[in-house]
Amino acid sequence: MPSEIDGVKDKMKTTFEMSDLGTLSYFLGLEFVQTPHGMLLHQKTFCEILNKFNIMSCNPTPLPVMANLKVTEEVNEMAVDATLFKEIVGSLKYLCISIPDISYGVGLISRFMNNFRAPHMTTTKHILGYIKGTYDFG
Repeated sequence: MPSEIDGVKDKMKTTFEMSDLGTLSYFLGLEFVQTPHGMLLHQKTFCEILNKFNIMSCNPTPLPVMANLKVTEEVNEMAVDATLFKEIVGSLKYLCISIPDISYGVGLISRFMNNFRAPHMTTTKHILGYIKGTYDFG
């Protein structure tokens, strides 16, 4: 029995030149899984950044950002490796596509790309802990 989607595809084929590539499973780094309740979107393979940055030992956390968090330019705090920080933030920005919960926190730490200090790294590790804790969520 043809589904509604098949009907739409047939109508589009009469108007446009197109081909059916089958069920969507992977597109631009995003993974799609068909479930009984609909389509599940995730970037589970990209969450391997925890391994890349040797942060798999971090504690999982249920919140992406601590409540009432105030992140400021801490001039007196110890500086952190800028290259490592920029790589982590860049990876987190890409993950915001499928994990919108982290967008606020990533935007918060992105403000300090030029003057990154230890408290900013703590906030970054907290976000990574959230990713670890929600690794299997879609």
